[in-house]
Amino acid sequence: MEKAWDVAVVGGGAAGLAAAVAAAGGGSSVVLLDRLPRLGKKILATGGGRCNLSNENLSPAVFSSTSPGLVDSVFGLVGGDDLRVFFQGLGLVLTSEEGRLYPATQQAATVVKALELEISRAGVRVELGFEVQSLNRRGRAFALEAADGRRLSAKRVVLSAGGKSYPALGSNGSGHELARRLGHRLIPPVPAAVPLLVKDPLCQALQGQRIKARASAWVDGLMRGEAGGEILFASYGLSGTAVLDVSEPVSVALNREGRKDVVLAADLVPFLSADALRVELERRERGGWPQNSLATGILPEKFNPWLSGWLASRHPESGTAASFLAALLKDKRFPVHGTRGWNEAEFTAGGVAASEVSASNLESKLFPGLYLAGEILDVQGPRGGFNLAWAWASGLVAGRAAAERP
Repeated sequence: MEKAWDVAVVGGGAAGLAAAVAAAGGGSSVVLLDRLPRLGKKILATGGGRCNLSNENLSPAVFSSTSPGLVDSVFGLVGGDDLRVFFQGLGLVLTSEEGRLYPATQQAATVVKALELEISRAGVRVELGFEVQSLNRRGRAFALEAADGRRLSAKRVVLSAGGKSYPALGSNGSGHELARRLGHRLIPPVPAAVPLLVKDPLCQALQGQRIKARASAWVDGLMRGEAGGEILFASYGLSGTAVLDVSEPVSVALNREGRKDVVLAADLVPFLSADALRVELERRERGGWPQNSLATGILPEKFNPWLSGWLASRHPESGTAASFLAALLKDKRFPVHGTRGWNEAEFTAGGVAASEVSASNLESKLFPGLYLAGEILDVQGPRGGFNLAWAWASGLVAGRAAAERP
């Protein structure tokens, strides 16, 4: 086995690249290991290929974790302004869209290229196709072995191998397993920002239809989250930004807690109040509008056949169809029986218990010299650049700490 490196970074995504830059900047010899044939593959897919780097409204309060104090601490060390300085130091010019920060080029490839140039200038050695199969403490160093037999050792390790979302892009849960073998506890990972499985005739009737709406998640009769945006109807159920934004508590309830009473409620006409919608539909009803046209001009025409059939099946008394319809459209309930899988989940909810790493520097409380950063930890934020901001910030904190440790 070769002479030990000062720092080995496991995972070449956002957190790992930031950690490698920080550790090398602190004067350490650094080797960056990634199981894929190129670095930053998941970064290339973020923000629709534009790379939503961060958010101007970055706040620890929007993140969920079993250790909220750890999130507060990390962003206290590396906050939004610090991330801007970091990106500017890489030569990236940033632009903002409704608070979301992007590279001015609008290309994620620019971000990856800038990071690759930085680690090259810093003298970081990159080992691609290095899928770490074992990570063990050997005396005063860590021994790492790849699936293909390559071996190396390092005095400190930053474990930043990601969660389980989009496994084809690098995050396949292998980092969780490495941490578990070392004795770390896992908060069971579940898909987040993920489409939902619903059996409802409306989804079948409206396949491919998108509408502006508000969605709320209900578990055992209690609302766990709400968001506005789009709802996309699909043969399997529901997707769209509003659905993705409330999917985390749904996924946790179904996939981790085994709950059964899980519902997505949708306001399909968010631009009208319940009273205004009822008054307008009553006006149409009094005016002799046919039931299969009552929603014309309010919702896309694909809705009308289904709404007409729904009304017919409930046999409302004459003159009351408008009230029935208004109540439905403002609070359509969809029982949810599952989620789509990891290949369609934007994020991972869960991971290595955040309480098992130091809030001040992300060092493992079980193994001195081991640091954890990014999505591998039990820290989740909403869509909009928040999770990437966590990856950059935690990577920088862990990398700096690893370089400073004697």
